[in-house]
Parts: sequence; structure tokens; C-alpha cells
Amino acid sequence: MFKIYFLTAIRSLVRNKSYSILNIAGLALGITCSILLFLVIQYQLSYDGFHTKADRIYRLVVSFPETNFNTPASHFPLAANMRSNSNLGFEEVTQIKGDVGAQINIPAKGTATGKKFLVEENIGFIEPSFFNVFNFNTGAVDVKSQFSEPNVVILTQTLADKFFPGENVVGKVIRYNNQYNLKVVSVMPDMPGNTEFPFVMLVSYETIRKTLPTDWGNLSSDHQTFVVLPEKLPVAAAETNVNQFVRKHAQSEIPEKGILYSLQPLEDIHYNPNFYGAFAQTPITKELIWAMAIVGIVLLLTACINFINLATAQAIRRAKEVGVRKVMGSSRTQLVVQFLCETLLIVLCATFLSVILTELALPYLNTLLDLQITFSLFDDKVLLLFLLVQTILVTLFAGFYPAFVLSSFQPITALRSRMSVQRFGGISLRQVLVVMQFTICQVLIICTLLVNEQMNFFRNKSLGFNKEAVITVFLPQSTGDKIQPLRQELLSNPAIREISFASDAPSSGNISYGNFFYNHAAKDADFQTHKKFVDPYYFSLFDMKFLAGKAYPNGDSIHYMVINDTMRRKLGLKTPEDAIGKHLSLGDRRFAGSIVGVVADFHQASLASPIEPIIMTKNPEAYSVISAKIDMTQQKEALQHLEKVWEKVYPDDVFNYKYLDESIAEFYEDEARQNTLFKVFSLIAIFIGCLGLYGLVAFMAAQRTKEVGIRKVLGASVFNITVLFSKEFIKLVLIAFVIAVPIAYYLMNLWLQDFTYRISLGYSAFLLAGVATLTIALLTMSTQAIKAALTNPVISLKSE
Repeated sequence: MFKIYFLTAIRSLVRNKSYSILNIAGLALGITCSILLFLVIQYQLSYDGFHTKADRIYRLVVSFPETNFNTPASHFPLAANMRSNSNLGFEEVTQIKGDVGAQINIPAKGTATGKKFLVEENIGFIEPSFFNVFNFNTGAVDVKSQFSEPNVVILTQTLADKFFPGENVVGKVIRYNNQYNLKVVSVMPDMPGNTEFPFVMLVSYETIRKTLPTDWGNLSSDHQTFVVLPEKLPVAAAETNVNQFVRKHAQSEIPEKGILYSLQPLEDIHYNPNFYGAFAQTPITKELIWAMAIVGIVLLLTACINFINLATAQAIRRAKEVGVRKVMGSSRTQLVVQFLCETLLIVLCATFLSVILTELALPYLNTLLDLQITFSLFDDKVLLLFLLVQTILVTLFAGFYPAFVLSSFQPITALRSRMSVQRFGGISLRQVLVVMQFTICQVLIICTLLVNEQMNFFRNKSLGFNKEAVITVFLPQSTGDKIQPLRQELLSNPAIREISFASDAPSSGNISYGNFFYNHAAKDADFQTHKKFVDPYYFSLFDMKFLAGKAYPNGDSIHYMVINDTMRRKLGLKTPEDAIGKHLSLGDRRFAGSIVGVVADFHQASLASPIEPIIMTKNPEAYSVISAKIDMTQQKEALQHLEKVWEKVYPDDVFNYKYLDESIAEFYEDEARQNTLFKVFSLIAIFIGCLGLYGLVAFMAAQRTKEVGIRKVLGASVFNITVLFSKEFIKLVLIAFVIAVPIAYYLMNLWLQDFTYRISLGYSAFLLAGVATLTIALLTMSTQAIKAALTNPVISLKSE
């Protein structure tokens, strides 16, 4: 029986080629979007789920309740002190120090010359206990015991092939940042993409232990501590123990009330942007994941609505077929099954096409979202189950209403072809479906326009400093004694206008917090501050505005301080002038001096974050970045001169530079990706919506063929008939607009709350979306309306 149903379905689809193509195309687009979004969601939810202790691994994170600032950093002495105290009850404790990028030199051997490489990916300095906490494949060798010693390293297969192509890597030596000679003890597979530890090298923590601070006054987001909780230890009790422990050991080195430790589950790290770490992957909120799921469902729903409209538009042409079948003895149930089989066949064809489209689109999606999703249909049982369930649901949802309508025709009425609109199931439902489609379209268009507006706001908002025509070059580790000669040589070329050395640029992902003492107080302040070490030329190069005082002098051994206006307010000083002459000491009081200047606030990170208090002072040993203001009309000459001087001063290091405005733009890569996705989804939703509208207009044209003929005989013009068909749909689009506006307003207001600095939701984006949708709808309707209006009235009025 089912064989007959499917053969009949195939004949019907072949007979109505245009109808079949439109339906398959619409459903294929919707199903493709749903598959791609399912793959993204599946990937995002899989982060670090492969560790056997994943449900018991926690990261110790720090919050500053008074400033509402959070960091994944932990104090440097914390892990060692915790391990020596068994009363805390942790099963394992390990600390990780991350490094983003490194200079790697391969020493010369025999007559061969040495090689140098720049590794820009993440590098992890780990303890032996790291292997007890996490389950990464570190190769065939048991390396745990070796990581209790300094100067050992594990390379990923990609780096091993890059450094020593075709050679046995184990036992080789590489030089790290011209400081450490590291022995390769193993080669590991590349880290999976779905981990928060995307390291390309694992170096023993002992290598750098002596260079790290030993006091409790410093925090750095690239230094993190992880613990494994015993199954019976409650998280709340563990947090209480840690905070009491820190208070006891840190004593007066950290603010008494301004800091709070908590335990963040490993499974929460990827979804919590409040504790974004220096070496972790870019976080994605659970809300955004749910939003992607909803978008996938909505696009699939739009495709199903399109199918229903097209199917019901074709129903009147099949009225006689239904009548004949009923006269020959077909029951309503048999007709319903017949039409559901047709729908299933269309859905299967669309699914097959969508699998091909997914295979083609996935590389572009991976590039856009910076993911490593693989598509293996028959190896992914969850994906197969998803496709099976989706096929059944789409068939039932898209096919049930047309099947119900078609099977409800009375034989005599059907054979006479006198089906009325009301008999056909009621125009009101189709009106509702069209309104739903265009509501979805307009919500997506409004969101796209507003996201784009926010992105333009990011690009154009003043950051409190001048980022234009600035190149940043990362310095090797030891640079202090070379600063002045290097500066003079760089400035010898007129293409280089200004040079400054600093720990980092004004806006960067490198955030260093620390405690400080104000005005010779015996106790440190009750809040911590950003620290930047910068030379005196830093302020003029970035055009920073002084509200009071001036930059500190160059070459003086005495330390002076410059603060921002937020720091001035946090200190309780009424005016910038009141800050001049006040005394500040950083951390262990090694850097102390009077305030000589107050600069206007500038953004130290993304506009999603508030401006924090900051102290700037000199420290040549901490300078890690050269900032060069160049003449953009001599850009090529400037870069050539920079590289030439670099090769002379640092012959063993790779010259690597970035434009500052490009670095700042990286803060908003996620938002830019969301913007691109919104644009793509909006176009797909509009296209599918137009197919549905096309189907509804086709239905109306078929229903009103004789009416059009009579109107033409009575003198109606093509324009009059086009307006006749269009006015009803204009109403539907306007109703959709009224519904879409509050929905889009709510969603975008929710999204914008994540940004401290954001646009206001004006009316322009909403009106533009309404006008755009109405224009697209009118163009779609006019094609069918004009076709109906141009039909010869003699043909229209012929008797059946």
C-alpha cells in the first residue's frame, strides 16, 4: 500500500515541478540552518566534557564586590599553601600559568644554521598535578614525573612538524624567549578545539617558578588555580574554607573586605564571560546558545509555514483528483496518509539536499565562528537521531494541515471545481501564517540593523586616546638596557614620528591588578587597581588629555605616578588638582612616588567593561611593547625601518607587529560574527517568507481568475488589479511589523545590557526594517499580481 502511496506521490511531484522545486528549496534552506545550528550548539555544549573528573573540577576565581569586577586569577602563593594544608579537603590542587605567544629558537647544529619561529598560540606552564586533574593525551611517554623538573616541554604534533620536519623530536632542545633551553620529552596530538586549555606547548611550571611573585599583592588573569573536590565536600563549605585560609595567610597584603574567592565549575567556564581568562577560549553564554536554538527552530518553522501556504495554494488544482478518489472509494484516512506521504517525500528530498548544503557551508561557518566542527553524518548518532526526529516533526507539522484540507473536500463540489475560500479551510489561518513569517523576518532585520549600529558605535566611539597610525611590536623578555639606544635609532627615520615603551597599550587584553598604599598609610586601600608601566612619551604618543599636572620626566630614577580620573574619584578627591602631590605605593612598596598628573578616563578594554581605576609609572624591566606612531603616507618605509632596526638589535627574534586599531577591533570579534550570522539568517528568512507569500498570491490568483477577467472587461487596468491583490497583504505586513517591534525591542535591549557603553534604541532601525520588508513583499506580490492582470479575459471567463 505504501509503495502505491509513494509512487503516486512521485508522479504528483513530477507533474507539478515548479511547486515541488519551491517547496524543496524552502524546506532545504530551513533544514540546513537547523542542522548547522545544531552542530554549533552540540559543539559548544561539549567543552571539556571528556575529562573523567569534569563534574568535580573547579577553578578558583576572585571577585571584587565593591567594584563588581571578576577575574579568573588566583594569587601566586595560593596553590602551594593550599597543598600544604590538608584541612581544606581538596583531592587535587594544580596551578597553570599561561603565556600568549613566544619566540622559539632552534639552536644551530653542525654546519646548519639556527632557525627561529614565532608561536602566537597559547602556551601553558603546568605542574605534575595537572595530569591528575585533566585527561589530555600527552603522547606515548609517561611525562608526569619529568614535569617536577625545570626546562622540559611537550609539543603538539603540529609544532613538532614545524620545528623539526621529518625528525624524531623527543630529546631535542628548543630555546624559549631566549631565556630557557627546553628539552622535548614528548609529542602530543593537537589539543581538541572544544577545550578551555588550547595549549600548543606544555612547559614545566618549575621552569618559571622563581621568576613569579611570591607575595599576595598581585593578580594576573593568566595565572589560575584548579582543584578537584571530593564527592562529599559541598561547594559552599569549600569556598568558606578557602576564604578563611586566604585571610589567614595573606594577612595585610590584600584588602580585608574587597576580595572574595569562589569556586567556578569547569563546566561553567565556557559559558560565563564574567570570568574570562587570558588563555581560555572566547566564552559563549547559555542565553546565546538558547538564542541559536530558537533561531534554528524559527527558520525551520518559517520553512514549514512556506510549505503549508504553497501546498494549500495548489490544493484547488487537485480538487478534482480528490473528488475522483473519493468517488472510487478512498476514505479520508487514506487521503490523509497519501498527502502525508507526499510531504514526507518532499521532506526527505529537502533533507538530502540540506546534508549536501551543510557539507558545503560548514567550512565557511567554521572560519566565521573560529570553530573546529566536523560533519560525519553516519558516525554521529546524536545527529542522526536529530535528523530522524526533525524529519518526522516537519512532515507532521508541514503536512497535516494541507492533508486535512485536501481530504475534507466533498466529491460533488470538488468535481464541479466550486471550492470556496471558506470551504478551503479559511483564509484566516493563512493570514496568520503570513503574519508569523513576516514577524520573524522583521525581528531578524531589526536585530541585524541594531547589532550593526552597535558595531559602528564600537568603531567610532572615542576611547580617550588616539589609536590611529599606531603600530605595536612585542619585545623580547630582557629589554631594559636597550631601550634608549633603540628609541634613538627608531626615531632616526622621519617615517617614525614617536616611540614609546610600555607594559601594554592603553586598551589591551593584558590586565594586571594589584593592591596599593595611599598617602603613606600603614594599611593598603580597600580596593585594587590596574597597573601599567609606561615611559613618559606614552601620554603624548596616544594624545592623552591631562586634567591636572603633566607627564613625569624622563631619565629620573625617582618614581612618579600618573592616575586616571576614575582613580581620583575612588580616592575621594574632589578635583584633579587635589590629587597632585599625593603619595602612592604599589604592592610591596617597591614602586612608590607622588602623583604628578591626572589623565582623562580612557578605555582599558572592551566597551563591554567599565573604566577601572589605574596607576601608571615607569619600570623599564616590565616594558614588553613598543608603540610606534608612524606617518601613514610613508607606511612602507616605516615598517621597513622598524624591521631593519629590529634585526640589528634582536637578531635572534622574529619581528612581529600589529596595528593598534586592529588589535582593538579583536575585542568585538564575537559581536562581528553575530552580526554576520544575523545578516545571513535574515536573508534566508526573507527568502523563505517570500516563497510563502508567492504561494499565497498564487492561490488567490487561482481563486479569483474569473473575477480578474470580469474586472478587465469592465475596464480595470493592470495597476488596479495589482493594487487589488496587494492591499490585503500590505495589511498583513503592517500587522507583522506592529508585532515585531516590541519583540525586537525586548531582545535587543536584553542583548545590549551586556555592554557598559551602548547605543540607545532609536526608531530609525525599526522603521527601516518595516520599509524594507514592505518593499520586498510588494515586489514579490507584484510578480504574481501582474501575471494575473495580464491574462487574457477571454481565457479567464471560459467555462470549465
